[in-house]
Parts: sequence; structure tokens; C-alpha cells
Amino acid sequence: MIHWLGSSGSRTLFLLVLVAVALLLPSLVCAQQAGHYLGGATGLENGSGAPPGFYATYLGYVNNVNELKGPEGATLVKPDITVAAQMASYSMTFEKKFLGADYGWSVLIPAVNTRFTANAFDSSAESAGISDIYFAPIVLGWTKGKANFLLNYGFYAPSGSFDPASPLNPGLGFWEHQIQAGTTYSIDKRKLWNTSFLTTWEINQSKLGADVKPGPMFTGEYSFGRRFFKYQMNAGVVGYFYHKLSADSGSGVGPLVVGVLDRSFATGPELKYTNLKWRMAFDFRYEQQYGVEAKTQGPLFVVTITYLKLFPPPAAPHK
Repeated sequence: MIHWLGSSGSRTLFLLVLVAVALLLPSLVCAQQAGHYLGGATGLENGSGAPPGFYATYLGYVNNVNELKGPEGATLVKPDITVAAQMASYSMTFEKKFLGADYGWSVLIPAVNTRFTANAFDSSAESAGISDIYFAPIVLGWTKGKANFLLNYGFYAPSGSFDPASPLNPGLGFWEHQIQAGTTYSIDKRKLWNTSFLTTWEINQSKLGADVKPGPMFTGEYSFGRRFFKYQMNAGVVGYFYHKLSADSGSGVGPLVVGVLDRSFATGPELKYTNLKWRMAFDFRYEQQYGVEAKTQGPLFVVTITYLKLFPPPAAPHK
């Protein structure tokens, strides 16, 4: 499993909607500060660490936002927003064990492009640029029988362009600590059927140039799949649920969002294909968001292409 992490696209799209909503419906503005991690960024077998090797990955994440939900889940407005996050990820897992686990690191460089159009407002806007870079100096993976376990620590640096006076920013403007823990379990002896669960905990610092501290956030991602085609293909159902654990704080928090906790859910299919001879892996998933409160809603698409170089190279399959 390749370890995927998010960017700041969800925060940018939220601000774009709020600018338009604030102009026409100021009493209905209800959005919360979003974090860096994007729900749905991982899928099948996301509770497993990558085996020893080097990995270079392109990840494309597209969220077509078609609704802005209020604190009780009511639809406030139906905008037309496309958020496209283009991410480059590099990671390495070493052959030497640490605490009985495979040890590695990863870095993620996201570029975000957000396009907003709304016929109801007769307006449009676009923002693009490098977002906040993520670095995980601790990535640990264990294998015990039919179960794999994963534990990561990383942080986002506010490297993306951010102006607190502007609603269009590629960066979020704050440091964030991120802890992940998860597991993947092979259900049958042949290890064809598999299920996984990954938890992500976001602990945020105050925003630069603004008296706002985003509350801590939790994301749980799950999967259930089956392998085909000589174990090279894995197909199944994936999903996630997200909830802010405590409200944003600081004098910069708008009076209409004080105490509000946003949440969202999503479910959909995923298909993964890995060819060790080519040293390539491909992944596609689609998830539809639902049960959203104080947040944007719409379908999301994720595509990943990974170059992998395993240490040592895998043995040739028996004929």
C-alpha cells in the first residue's frame, strides 16, 4: 500500500463558496476551517505499510462540489466548483527493521487549482499554486500473520502562498501535526479477500496573520476488496467518515460559525492494478459524499500512478 495524504483544496473551495454566499445570503454562512487531509485520499489496503523500496507517485484528486450544506445538513446553495489537486509524492522504506517494523519516510508536494462558477451569482474565480508541503519522518509498518499494521507521524508546513485578507489561497496558513494508525486484514487463507481501516488525526496550530486556531479533526477510512488476476488486481468498496472534534477558536472566527462542528461521509468503488514487471501501479476510485453538515458536498475522483522499485526485487513467479 502506498501512503497518500492530502492538500488544502477543501479549504480553498469552501472559501470560494462562502464569498459568494456572504454577498447574497450573509445570515446563512456556516463553514468551518478545513484541515489539510482530504478524505478519500486512501482506499484499499490503506492500513498496510509499503514494503522496502522507493516509490514515486502522481496523485490526481478532483472534487466536483455541487452543494454547500448548513450545520443541520440543509442545502444552502448549489454552486459549481471544481477543485483539482495535483500531487507528487516520494517515499522510501528501508530494509533494516526498527522496533520490529519496516521503517520509512514520505514527502508530499501538492499543487491546487480551484475553479468557481455560479450562474446564480453571475460570477467566477480561479486560484492555483503550490499548497502546503507534507513530510512524514516516521512511517512504520508491521506484518503479523494475515494482518498488517501502520503507524505514521508527519506534519504540514505553511509553505503555500497565503494572505489572510484574501479568500483565494493555495495554502492554509498554519502548521499541522498528523498522526495515522491503521490495519489491513486478509480474511481468507489465500489472502484474496481483504479489509482495512485507517484513522487520521489532525492537530492544528494557529493561522499566520489571523487569530484563528482550527479545531482538531478525525478521519476514518475503510475498505473491503478482493484480489484477481494472479493477485495483481484488487477491486472493492471504499469510504470514509470525517468529523471535527472541537470547534475553531480565536477572535477571528465568524460569529455564525462559533461552536459549529462540520462532518462528512463518502462511499464508492475502487480498482487497483499493480504490475511488478513494469514497476508500475495504477489506482482509480470514485466516492460520493453524503451526510454532510457545515461543509461542501459532491462526488470526488482519485487517480494514482506509482513507479516502484522494491528492495530486493521480487522473485520470479513459479510457473
